[in-house]
Amino acid sequence: MGKKWILIIVGILILASWQAYYLYSGVHAKPQKKEAEAVELAKKEKNLTSVTNVEHFFKNETYYVVEGKNEHGTDMIVWVGKDKEIFSEIAKKGLSEKQMIDYVKKNHNAVEIIDSRLGMEDEIPLWEVVYIDDQDRYTYYYGYFETGKRYEIYRLKESEQ
Repeated sequence: MGKKWILIIVGILILASWQAYYLYSGVHAKPQKKEAEAVELAKKEKNLTSVTNVEHFFKNETYYVVEGKNEHGTDMIVWVGKDKEIFSEIAKKGLSEKQMIDYVKKNHNAVEIIDSRLGMEDEIPLWEVVYIDDQDRYTYYYGYFETGKRYEIYRLKESEQ
């Protein structure tokens, strides 16, 4: 009787593991496929020869931001929208991630930087910087790619109950 229960338990564990793997791979397959499509479009349409980074940006619109070099060795940033619209810019025409973070720290009382990423809204290249400000608010700052100046800002304060 003991061997029978051990086999049943092992069978259930194998089945559960298989289901967990199937669920995990299914959830991750679509974003990876979309990311790969964005990279291929950036290479094809904007002549990127190498890719150094790919990020996703979700706000009102979805974009994949592909960073890399073109055939001339110039650092480029390519924004690929969900409907395959493509925008590109020479990287040095805008602020670097470090420059954007420094700008936000200096001008917006950022105490702790949580995240930063490139994005786009209404065909405007932006930086999104998420941080905690000096009033303990979770803040989403959207600044223009070229200057860092404010496009939009959202501040969230935890409710005190």
